[in-house]
Amino acid sequence: MTTGTCRLDPHRVRRPGISAGVTLMELLVVLLIIGVLGTVAVRTIEATRGRALFDQTAAEMQELVYGITGNPDIILDGRRIDFGYYGDLGELPQDLRDLVTNPGNPLWQGPYLRRDFLGDSIGYLSDAWGNPYTYDQATGVISTIGDGKHPMTVRVVDTLPHLTGNSIVGTISDVDNNPPGEFTSPVVRLYLSGGAQVIADVDEGGYYSFNGVPIGTHRLVAYQLYDSITRWVSVAPRSRNVVDFRFSKPFRDFLRMVGEPVVDWDSLSAGFKITIVNTHELEVPVRSITLIRFEKDTAYFRALTWNGVMLPNYPVPDGEPGFKQGDTMHLDRLNPLYERTIQGNMSEQVSLGFADCRDSLLGGGNPVPPYSVNVRLRFSEGSEISFTLPDSMP
Repeated sequence: MTTGTCRLDPHRVRRPGISAGVTLMELLVVLLIIGVLGTVAVRTIEATRGRALFDQTAAEMQELVYGITGNPDIILDGRRIDFGYYGDLGELPQDLRDLVTNPGNPLWQGPYLRRDFLGDSIGYLSDAWGNPYTYDQATGVISTIGDGKHPMTVRVVDTLPHLTGNSIVGTISDVDNNPPGEFTSPVVRLYLSGGAQVIADVDEGGYYSFNGVPIGTHRLVAYQLYDSITRWVSVAPRSRNVVDFRFSKPFRDFLRMVGEPVVDWDSLSAGFKITIVNTHELEVPVRSITLIRFEKDTAYFRALTWNGVMLPNYPVPDGEPGFKQGDTMHLDRLNPLYERTIQGNMSEQVSLGFADCRDSLLGGGNPVPPYSVNVRLRFSEGSEISFTLPDSMP
């Protein structure tokens, strides 16, 4: 038997505990993967940081806007109360530092930036990257270069005219919702938050208006003789604000009754008479008289006299309706513009006669004596007179 010799290749024998090494290619692949992951991680970190700085700067710029023109979300009793620097001073700041330090204006009520935003004494002047904010008073624009690639810009308001191009309008009326008319002269005074005052006249219909009103919380006062009503109005950008006033007393109370009313009655006619005077210093014209109250059913007046003289186009012809409670009797039955005047300072007494009171709307019928009737008359200039007729003739 022949015994062969076995030879081992030393290059193919693996020693216990020793692994085979990696190839150069494998090493390069690993290094490449590590590099890619590192690059992605760095870019992700930079992007996250950049976004955080962007958001921080945007929030800071919004706080600057709130400091200048106020935060619309600050509400009290349903009314906006924050209008910032502009609301107090009536102008834009010349410099952002004016939001924190009084520029020397007695109307300044700052600082207008939140304490947590201020941080240090000058931190509010720079963005999150450390770049200074640029502020242009002429345009109301705040800007910064940001990260150098994406500049950031905000406006304190959409357009500057919105800060002043606002209006306040409304009406003035008395306790009975009557307008002022031509003999009452109420005025409305607007006290602006910046210290200025503006006066608006009120027309005969009671309408008034203010235009070009700046934003802010303003005091509005309506004056009528010795009475006044105060309202507070919050004027926001691009707003039209309606503020109505209603006084607790009649506007005009110039005409007074003197003496006692008198009832007339005979077989042909019935009615009553009153005597009135004008307490105003100027003469007062009268065009019509309204029977606001005449508490007697089936009673219709067909005639109206002035100092005992029948007024134009009276009495009412038979076949046409007479005047009852709620109706207006013009001094000229066919001409609403006809008027008579009563001299001022109680220098003239005028006797008004409401005559030919009958129980038939279209005339005819029987005279109706208006004993013990409650009467309320309103004159065309606004005065009202109330009285109760006597229960018998004098």
